[in-house]
Amino acid sequence: MPKAEIKRFIKDIQSRFPDTVPLMEKHESWALTFRMEEFANSTTFAFNENRLAEAERHLSYMSQKLDSATSIEFEYIDKYYVEHLFWNATPAGIKAGWPLVPNNLKKLYIDFHGKEPKSRS
Repeated sequence: MPKAEIKRFIKDIQSRFPDTVPLMEKHESWALTFRMEEFANSTTFAFNENRLAEAERHLSYMSQKLDSATSIEFEYIDKYYVEHLFWNATPAGIKAGWPLVPNNLKKLYIDFHGKEPKSRS
């Protein structure tokens, strides 16, 4: 049942954010963790490209979803979305993006990484 639940979750993301479909479809249909990481990549690319309204929509959706998430949805948001955010972020993307991250997602990020994102330069 958890796999079906995550498939529905990813389908919902794809219907709300159709630009993520090509990124997700680079992976096999069963590669659900990679597909969720692509949503995180899409958010990070939006930070980097100063498409902040788009990034805010992603973050708002995930923040609201987290508030009512089942245990498997929580795991996917935490491990495959939040932990992956800012992975390929530019310094400008980090500066623009971090203030947009809702507190519940920031907490998960800091709980895993131990600190706010910093430039890798």
